[in-house]
Amino acid sequence: MMPFKIDNTKISNKAWSDVDKSAIWQRLKAGLDEDAAGTREAIREMYAVVKAAINDDLTQADCWGPHHEIQQDGTLVLNRGGVIAAAQALAGARTEPNLTSEQIAEAKQHLRRHYEQLELPIPDALGEMAEIAATISSEIAVNDVPLAPGANLEALKSGDDDPLEVVVEIPAGKSKRGWNYTPQVIQKIAGEVALKTATGFLGHQKPEDVDHTFPTPVTHWVGALYKDGKAYIRGVIDAAAKDLKRWIRAGRVKQVSIYGMPTLQQAAGETQVVDYQLLSIDWTPLDRAGMPTSIVAIGEMADFISEPITISGGARMTLQETLAKLKELGVTPGQIAGEMGWSLDSMANEVDSVAWESLQAATKAIGEIAAMFNLKDAKTDDLIKAVKEAREVQDQMVKARREAIIDKVIGEMVTVEAARPLVKRMLNVPDDADEETVKKAVGEMLTQDDIKQAMTGIFKQDVIRPVINDKSADSGMTIVKARI
Repeated sequence: MMPFKIDNTKISNKAWSDVDKSAIWQRLKAGLDEDAAGTREAIREMYAVVKAAINDDLTQADCWGPHHEIQQDGTLVLNRGGVIAAAQALAGARTEPNLTSEQIAEAKQHLRRHYEQLELPIPDALGEMAEIAATISSEIAVNDVPLAPGANLEALKSGDDDPLEVVVEIPAGKSKRGWNYTPQVIQKIAGEVALKTATGFLGHQKPEDVDHTFPTPVTHWVGALYKDGKAYIRGVIDAAAKDLKRWIRAGRVKQVSIYGMPTLQQAAGETQVVDYQLLSIDWTPLDRAGMPTSIVAIGEMADFISEPITISGGARMTLQETLAKLKELGVTPGQIAGEMGWSLDSMANEVDSVAWESLQAATKAIGEIAAMFNLKDAKTDDLIKAVKEAREVQDQMVKARREAIIDKVIGEMVTVEAARPLVKRMLNVPDDADEETVKKAVGEMLTQDDIKQAMTGIFKQDVIRPVINDKSADSGMTIVKARI
């Protein structure tokens, strides 16, 4: 098969509605099956987001936002209308895209690159790279900000004879460009760092370089706290960034910039930032455009506890006394875990290994169920809804099967058609009853003297076909005598 090539210098103005998207997918899928050169790169370029690993199991549903054409020689060229259509779809022009927040950010970044190549104005749906700036003050201690899970201060400071930590404060409110950063967005930024950590560079990357370059980090943002409408981000200056440490201490560098892609909405004549995809937290020159944030703490050799734990006479404290003192000082579990280098897994195993293993098994099972329903990145409510709907369908199928078996057996065994609805109403068999079980139940019911007499009285004749002998009654099998 002919190899695939990418040429974004060629622009097609063909109407996007005239482009056969299914044929594009079939050609790329054939390339995967035959391991044609350049296929994986072509798939990544063809679609704004690829939601699964690019291998033989990849489906068209895993690929979102096509915006290229494939020429006869296997060259991908950019389609102007396709790029615009993908951006409109991302904005929910027809329906909300089935993408996670990370996938939406990836799609924005991909499509922004093409808008710049096409020299088109970037629509609000794709957002802008936005900054939130910061200056130094002294309002909170470094150790007041808990470490993120897995953040290893000891390893980050290893070999550094002059360690330095800082805390950056980001308040909600309007930026200098007039955008209103809501408390929910500031809280999300803090939550992302608190969970995943973040990286800091000297200055920002170029937007077009974000998805494929990685400059040398100068700061490791290792924890965050959201309090009273403000985010406090804790960072460790890298051991190699000696100049940066000197500049911070000398007051020559006082600002960082939270760098990422905002989601904007217009409300009451104002631009509201309602979501934010964090990319990095970078050091910048003073007075860059952004939010009025500040570095609120600088920690040198940051101590685990700010005051020594001692008792009268300098005697050693017992474990109970130490724990009481830690409680008195307001030390959090996160601070203890961070300083001790404990991971969530090790802590949970120590507290209750059985419960932790059970939770992990349950999480794995939920993940497998989500994969079965193609809902790997869906919300829990969506997964529960899908499972309930599947159970309802299963129950309906069982009920329909049961009804079909009952109708068949009664039709064969009850000779009087008018009696069949009454027999069916009187019958009581399990939902999973098979045909033999139903036959036996009908036979036993209609051979009971009182029911047989009642049926004969109502319908003036026997309603059940005669059975050969008593031995076959258990199976429900019957024989109808017929004249030949």
